[in-house]
Amino acid sequence: MGGSGDTGADAVADGSERYKLAYDAAVHALSQQDGTLGNLRNRATGLVTIATVIGSFTGFFGVGTKDNPLPAGYAAGLIVFIVLIVAICMFVLMPKKGWAFGPDARDIIDSKYSSSTGELHWSQALGMQKSISDNELEIRKRAKAYAWAVVLLGLEAVYAVTVSLLSR
Repeated sequence: MGGSGDTGADAVADGSERYKLAYDAAVHALSQQDGTLGNLRNRATGLVTIATVIGSFTGFFGVGTKDNPLPAGYAAGLIVFIVLIVAICMFVLMPKKGWAFGPDARDIIDSKYSSSTGELHWSQALGMQKSISDNELEIRKRAKAYAWAVVLLGLEAVYAVTVSLLSR
């Protein structure tokens, strides 16, 4: 007679469904984060490739020749750009200890919560929510680092063109 008309079993089923929905949403969010990180890492790898190609072509094929090599100071500048870009991209590429992108199987097996009442989904959703928040902060850091590497790549390209013009 609580006014809602729900029996105890209905209330448990409703809570169980909400917990399952929260669990599924958390799994989906972590999967998206994993994809975002993978895409960021792929782009960072491409950035390293582009930076080294610019440096190689400028230093060996674009400007420097056997008879007229690239001046050492200009070559050193290209090397500095490449080293900085590679270092920043390594930060993006390196794994981080403790990252989680899904439910923890060991935690599920060892859990004291019941799956029939939805408590297990509830506890896992809470744990994954913490991972989502922690991952988001780290992904943002790595995205900012990647953005700086893109800026450096642009500066490297400008430097390469400038070196080409000045060394003629």
